[in-house]
Amino acid sequence: MTKLTIPPKTDPRWPFFGILTSYVVLGLTVLGFNRSVGYVVMTVAATVGLDLLLHKLLRPNDPPLFPLSAAISGMGLSILVNYAHGSWLPLIPIFFTVASKYLFTFNGRHLYNPTLFGITAALYLGQGMISASPAYQWGGSMAMVAYVVTAALALFVFRIGRSWLIGGFIGFYMLELAIRAYITRHHVPPETLFLGALTSPAFYLFSFFMITDPATSPSSRRGQLLMAGSIVLIDLLLHLKLSLSTLFWAGFYWFTARGLWLHGQALWRERGKWLGRLRGWWPRPLILGGGTAVITSLAWGGLGGHDAVQADFKLVVQPVAHTGLIGRKSDVLQQLDPRIAPLAKWVLSVGDAVAVADVNNDGLPDVFLTYPLKQAEDRAALYLNKGDFRFERVALPLLDDHVRHPAQYGLPSGALWLDLDNDGDQDLLLLTGYGKLRLLLNQLTESGQLGFKDGTTQWGLDEYGVTLAANAIDWDRDGRLDIVTGSPFSPWLPGYAKPTPLTPFKLPQPEYPGDRRMFNFMHRTWHDANNGGGISFLHNRDGRLQKLDAAALGVADKRWTLAIGTGDFNNDGWPDLYLANDFGPDQLLLNRRDGHWQPIRGALVGTVGHDTYKGMNASVVDFDNNGWLDVYVSNVHERLQAEGSLLWMNRGQDVGTPAQFEDQASQRNALNERGFGWGAATGDLDRDGRIDILQTNGMVDNAYEPKPTACVDYWYWNEKIALTHPDVHGHADRWADLRGRCIFPAEARRLYLNQGRYFVDVAPQVGWADKGNSRAIALADFDNDGDLDVLVTHQFAPVSLFRNDSTAKHWLGLDLRGNGKSCNRDALGTRVWLSQGDDRQWREQVAANGFSSQNEHRLLFGLGGHNQPVTLKIDWCGQGKTEQRTLAPDQYHVLQQVAGA
Repeated sequence: MTKLTIPPKTDPRWPFFGILTSYVVLGLTVLGFNRSVGYVVMTVAATVGLDLLLHKLLRPNDPPLFPLSAAISGMGLSILVNYAHGSWLPLIPIFFTVASKYLFTFNGRHLYNPTLFGITAALYLGQGMISASPAYQWGGSMAMVAYVVTAALALFVFRIGRSWLIGGFIGFYMLELAIRAYITRHHVPPETLFLGALTSPAFYLFSFFMITDPATSPSSRRGQLLMAGSIVLIDLLLHLKLSLSTLFWAGFYWFTARGLWLHGQALWRERGKWLGRLRGWWPRPLILGGGTAVITSLAWGGLGGHDAVQADFKLVVQPVAHTGLIGRKSDVLQQLDPRIAPLAKWVLSVGDAVAVADVNNDGLPDVFLTYPLKQAEDRAALYLNKGDFRFERVALPLLDDHVRHPAQYGLPSGALWLDLDNDGDQDLLLLTGYGKLRLLLNQLTESGQLGFKDGTTQWGLDEYGVTLAANAIDWDRDGRLDIVTGSPFSPWLPGYAKPTPLTPFKLPQPEYPGDRRMFNFMHRTWHDANNGGGISFLHNRDGRLQKLDAAALGVADKRWTLAIGTGDFNNDGWPDLYLANDFGPDQLLLNRRDGHWQPIRGALVGTVGHDTYKGMNASVVDFDNNGWLDVYVSNVHERLQAEGSLLWMNRGQDVGTPAQFEDQASQRNALNERGFGWGAATGDLDRDGRIDILQTNGMVDNAYEPKPTACVDYWYWNEKIALTHPDVHGHADRWADLRGRCIFPAEARRLYLNQGRYFVDVAPQVGWADKGNSRAIALADFDNDGDLDVLVTHQFAPVSLFRNDSTAKHWLGLDLRGNGKSCNRDALGTRVWLSQGDDRQWREQVAANGFSSQNEHRLLFGLGGHNQPVTLKIDWCGQGKTEQRTLAPDQYHVLQQVAGA
């Protein structure tokens, strides 16, 4: 029996493997690679195992294999391939990486660099679930470039004799960059293209490691230069077509052409023997086809595919002429500072928000809408519910100046209803982008008629901000509601001696040649941005909202916060926070009961607080009725960014640690794959006792441009910007021009019905899959018939209101009202357990739950076929004193807490 031979220390593959391994370690600990240690270990182990298996099956007469090359390929896949959350997805590039060495050969040597073949096959077959590692993963750091290049030169490049190939490729590529920069000079600053390429370790990994494989590259100087020039030419042609992952595809096409040429030459030389060659070759397509079928079925099966479900309700859109909910577009994008015009649609891509509450206490949910891009009279609109899905506009004279002069006051960007003064009616907190908050105090209780007075100054709200999110909680349990606000952009421009507010309507003028400080407001990284607005704590004390120092309370980070979820995650009776952050990890903050907050963050990617970096929405609810609050976070899942939504299931174990939560978005089929996710809402749409998920998608179109034309894709340019160093992409004037271009402009929404262990998307069945750029979702029983209707906002179009036409089922509605002393009047933080036979449901009362949206205050429980009285246990505001009630189904019940409780 032939003895296993271990490669000697002089084998250049050893240092190659060492460089890749050290780079993976840096990626997992420092650079923010979007993968876990488990994925890396599994990828390398599976690659090695498959290589050993195929070697034994297909080359039984060869000596035993020491799988060093397979380990290198596995480590390379760990660096260069990005996945969504599917457990079996890595099998696709692994299979094709290893199989290519055995199935595509010439004279016993493989034709493709195995890792390159595996990546391109995965990109083609992955259907968007697999992408090349996102550009932002590399961080734009010259230090990492120096590390990769120096290590390669010192340890193995000169041993393999491919210096002409490396030098020629880099030289030709610089020439290509110059050509592309000249062609696109009017669209993107040339330095953006050059700096993006020169600071990308991915480019150098391709140059030094992937195309230099001695088994697949020529050894002669002429052959190496020809190979380098050919790949660069193919890459240029692909760029002219705005293709993505061009280097991988260019290498793939070159290796394919070379393989065809070699085999063609051989067939011509041995014209009489080609049948014999085919007899030895024919099993290969069978192996490749069979392996492809098995691997892809395993991969898609691991993504939560489940049997179809027949929905028993329809969402029927209500015509605008009937509802009266109008939103007419304006020219506000043209009012911005001309220097920011190229990015105007990005900077103002959010703010179409909805907040629902019974403002006049007539038992019907009313609607408040903010429309930053709409006409002035529509930008902050209150509509009273008149029944039958008809709404009547109510004038708000206090906001006239605010909505008509955005350059002075900013743009309305959201709203929150709450009973701030505990007087029994709903007050309005108006959020503002590039301006100050406004507080309108409802005078219904005082005067007996609906009306508002401005309480902004009285309550101490006088600070400039770029506020997009807000939620209310009684974090110190004193019976008064406190407020937490979140901001994506920092409200102040850095680098100025005098505090200088950020406003897109008028950027500061340069104070010296080359002054670009006015453009330094974009995110500083794409995965760990800490230069945003973060969150603010407004403490309700003696009739004023006192802003507290967030850093002193334990939250020093300044993330790009888009949504704030609230709930008691550790069941200690005190409200906690979940912050959904764009361009950086989300934050789970536990209430320490002393006014301070404890961040919970796992050490590794894939754990809570150490996630996939594009949190848009935070919906907090118990999806599996186990008595512990879960979190659904919508996310982006597109080409170059195979991330997807997060579904943090609260296990109720290891409480207070990252292990308490596990992301189960894939296995529960709630990934929102191939969607640019924004707002989401949670509620029991089919009244079966389980909470369902509604998800909006789509980024920006060109509907609000002066002369809309065909929507040219911007995502290609977004990838080029993401390659650059923070000093480049952190400045708005270094971005490509977005005018006339779109980013995923027409995407369908999703409606995930909860089936217990998984969700099924029924949006096309129920009439909710039309395409657009949607933002917020609010759920409310607008017609009081016992099912949840749906209102959706669209950044570049009027809102859509859907009536829920459902099969007759039983239900129970609750309107909780605290005593206003020990428990706030809105009863936020109150927990309700409902029992019907052996089944249990429970809810926690929250103010807002989602992105730029607020559902109605009432709780609605689906009872299915249960028509008997149900038993409730109520813990008012988390105080631990449980009250029991027995109530009849199929009606709303107002439950008032006992005054002295």
